[in-house]
Amino acid sequence: MKRLVLTIVATVVYSFNTITWAYDIAVENDDGVMIYYNYINDGQELEVTWGGDRPAYGRQDYPSKVVIPKEERYEGVSRKVTRIGTKAFWWCGGLTEVTIPDGVTSIGDQAFGYSRLSSVNIPQGVTSIGEQAFYYCTWLTSVTIPNSVTWIGKQAFLNCHSVSSITIPNSVQSIEEYTFAHCALTSVTIPNSVTSIGDAAFWQCQRLTSVTILNSVTHIGEAAFKECYSLTSVTIGSGVTSIDKNAFGSCTRVEKVVSLIKDPFAIAGVFDEYIYDNAILYVPQGTIDKYRATVSWNNFATIKESDEDAVSEVKAVPVLIQADGNALRIEGAQAGTTICVYDLCGRLIGQATATEGSTRVEVLTTEKVVVVRIGERCVKVAR
Repeated sequence: MKRLVLTIVATVVYSFNTITWAYDIAVENDDGVMIYYNYINDGQELEVTWGGDRPAYGRQDYPSKVVIPKEERYEGVSRKVTRIGTKAFWWCGGLTEVTIPDGVTSIGDQAFGYSRLSSVNIPQGVTSIGEQAFYYCTWLTSVTIPNSVTWIGKQAFLNCHSVSSITIPNSVQSIEEYTFAHCALTSVTIPNSVTSIGDAAFWQCQRLTSVTILNSVTHIGEAAFKECYSLTSVTIGSGVTSIDKNAFGSCTRVEKVVSLIKDPFAIAGVFDEYIYDNAILYVPQGTIDKYRATVSWNNFATIKESDEDAVSEVKAVPVLIQADGNALRIEGAQAGTTICVYDLCGRLIGQATATEGSTRVEVLTTEKVVVVRIGERCVKVAR
């Protein structure tokens, strides 16, 4: 039998630093963990909310594992849990694992900030992830974001220092300011649903080695990839019409910039002088004169029109590579090896990490011939 506790809204209200807080009911889940709720949608549904003392400081106790139920029955009425509210698990220092049920459609601002979550599976049906939702979750290593999510708020994953892999679904329309700053991401492909990348969105992702920005993106914000010190390869899609200053500032290891922009526009302070002097700029066929006449693209010491020189030398690789629908199936690659797929202009169109046995790599192209790079070796493949 669950122990039920009813709290009238007016009886538990804290006012501290202009923050006012209350919860409607508190109910134990099947594990005996007390979870706090507010009524929403005219009392027909429930939102998980803050239940602690002084939310500005985050004094709320939860055990290491919390299972949020799909619905709660109270006073003879069952109500579905459809929202994780603002600060619901804010600063829960003992929380390492949470189960978010199907039926939840949104995760509120600062919902899990400063917790010790190690992984989180966001269920299909969630459409929005609020600002600072996972702010400073420094133990978080993996995140699954379903393709139902259309909006991720500012600083949602800021300072998640251990997150090395995240898939941005093809439903997200923009990447806001500081969304993934200070994460441990190693590569990023911006999906073709995204139209803008906000200021400092990937700032100081110091393990990031490659960035592919697809053609749907029109704007890259200030310092978007600044101080990504391991970045070596950048591909800028053809739809980009503006790039703010320092977008790739202090990315001193960049060796290759592939621009698919056919009508280059003036840029200022986007790259550092070191990149202009040492990286190769690859541009579309027939546009090299335009780039040489455009500020500051003409600062690149070496500009080449895209061709097969944009990828590494092709060598034989003792693995089996087969077409698999819109992907490639690769067998025999050593587990842990990075697999990259390029088109013949050197654009990164697919990437994965090899696993034992067979590895499937999604490929974003309809071209019949691609180049597969496994570790430091490459092979041309007809699909």
